[in-house]
Amino acid sequence: MRQVVSNTGPLISLEKLSQGYDFIRRLYDTLIITPVVLEEVAAGQFATPDEYLQHYNISDLLEVRRVSQVRKLPEAERLHKGETQAIQLALELQLPLLIEETVGRRVAQSMGIQISGIAGQVIKAFRQGIISATEAQAKLSELLRAGRINRKIYEALLASLSKV
Repeated sequence: MRQVVSNTGPLISLEKLSQGYDFIRRLYDTLIITPVVLEEVAAGQFATPDEYLQHYNISDLLEVRRVSQVRKLPEAERLHKGETQAIQLALELQLPLLIEETVGRRVAQSMGIQISGIAGQVIKAFRQGIISATEAQAKLSELLRAGRINRKIYEALLASLSKV
């Protein structure tokens, strides 16, 4: 099974991409999230988390799991509840973590967790031959236009596409 734990931010980024969830299905069979992450991503848009899952047709892609091994994290006071739980779940399951927030990324890395954001997943898909350079450029442009990555990151990632 190709599995990864995800925080809220990457799910929002997938929503901003045209066919974002279809894209991530090409890399993973399951995105594991906590109940809090599902609540955060659905809040304000949908009456219930189930409506979110149905709207994006991802009930089979997202697996909701509770953290069973709560661990103290560095800088815990600077993390949102969803970030804290996503990091704890990635530690517990010994899986990589999709996370985009700076403090959360730093904490996860300090705990030895392999991290990536959606822009990194675009590069991964390109390097694995899952998407073309043109499709990778288009997805990175969508992330830039949606404010999910900044211009400096965008330009660095575009440059990395031409080095392969």
